[in-house]
Amino acid sequence: MTPNRDTGTKHRTRPSIDRVIYTTITMLSVLIVYDGWAELTFWGVTAVLLGPVLAMFLSHVYAMGLAQRVELGRRLTRDERWVVIAGEFWILLLVLPPLAILTLLSMAGVAYTHIIQAIVWTGVISLGAWGAVAGRRAKLTGWALVASIGFGLLLGTLILLLQAVLQPGQATLRQ
Repeated sequence: MTPNRDTGTKHRTRPSIDRVIYTTITMLSVLIVYDGWAELTFWGVTAVLLGPVLAMFLSHVYAMGLAQRVELGRRLTRDERWVVIAGEFWILLLVLPPLAILTLLSMAGVAYTHIIQAIVWTGVISLGAWGAVAGRRAKLTGWALVASIGFGLLLGTLILLLQAVLQPGQATLRQ
């Protein structure tokens, strides 16, 4: 983060990899445990996709606003609040790829349950891609870069295994 000359608050100059990964995992988690895709309309599926991303955006705005308030030792001005909101706004853009997949596949007549599977697989692959981005930014090469990508894919695979264990709509884990 870099200080903003006008307000003294900090804002992000580019999306932070950790926040992209948190948001991706949150969205994937919601998608794998939600049951009832077949009963939803296009706008219902859109709302389910938007929900976790909007929640992450609001939670980050809230957390950053509180952190800035503590750091400055006072209430934030209106301009400082807008800097915080603008600095986290990019999180909302993370819903665009799943919405594009939803739109294209629904126009092709694909069932929503299959579309969600495609979105989840895309999310898993994106975790590997973010592992590559992080590895390149850390100047990793060779096997270290491959491992960075592999850990992202492994994390995505663990999320898919969680889906298999939870069996959306069924309580398979009992005491």
